[in-house]
Amino acid sequence: MSRVVVNKPQPLEARFAKERDQLQVVFGARLRELRTSHNLTLEMLAERADLHANYVGAVERGERNLTLFNIWRIAGALGLPTTDLVNELPMRKVKRTGTS
Repeated sequence: MSRVVVNKPQPLEARFAKERDQLQVVFGARLRELRTSHNLTLEMLAERADLHANYVGAVERGERNLTLFNIWRIAGALGLPTTDLVNELPMRKVKRTGTS
């Protein structure tokens, strides 16, 4: 039996990468909307979240796939529950299988 390496990132199939990329864009737009509604610059939000401003900018542009930990940090920096950052994400369409 081969050993599974847990922390080694595996490449995504193209269809999953497309879904991820679209989701990141939607999340980034939501983050930018919340940040600007709180009258915060990228630098201000990044400092409050203990993240680098370039990272936060890349998130807003949909270029970064965040960890749950960083979503939690950003929500805290905005003074919002984490759900406010993700509640507008689209529902994933799942293929239905024959029998259950």
